[in-house]
Amino acid sequence: MPRSKLLSGLAGLLIVVSVAAGWIAIGHLAAATKRGIARTELALVSARGLAADTAESATELQRVLGLVGDGLGSTSDALVATRQVSSNVRRFLDIASFVNSVDDLSASLEQAETTIANVEVDLDEASGAIEEAGPGLAETVDSLQAIPAQLDLSIAEIKASASEVGDQVWLWRLAMVAGGAALLLLLALIANLRRAVEATQP
Repeated sequence: MPRSKLLSGLAGLLIVVSVAAGWIAIGHLAAATKRGIARTELALVSARGLAADTAESATELQRVLGLVGDGLGSTSDALVATRQVSSNVRRFLDIASFVNSVDDLSASLEQAETTIANVEVDLDEASGAIEEAGPGLAETVDSLQAIPAQLDLSIAEIKASASEVGDQVWLWRLAMVAGGAALLLLLALIANLRRAVEATQP
């Protein structure tokens, strides 16, 4: 049965080649997976830095808006006081209206009061807009501040996955070798069985 032995030997060779090819392929796959994980980790680290910087900027913006709102309120109060002083001065000037130059000054003060009143309206609108934006900005800041911690968890999971890939490679290779050895053992058993059958034949 030289032909049977040849086929058995060829089958054994193919099994060995398959196991070797699988061993190499698993190594390449693991290396590519690790490279992909490393790139993902770098991207997450960059995103984490960007998120942290954005959160800091948003926090600073929130602080500045608070200061601007306070400043607008103070400015509005100062304008109200200025307009009241101007009004009081104008009333005094009306009493002294027998002087010609007083009439011109009184008219100028009245125009200034009108301008101040318009500015007060604009300041009140701006202050109201800032107050309305406050809660939404606070929620945004809270969300942005939570992102770095979430990305830290993702980075930790990526690192754990990278170490698991190394462990899995040896398990895959062990399974490949065990499967190849089982097939070779099966071929050996078949060959022994064939020899036993041949030995019983006259």
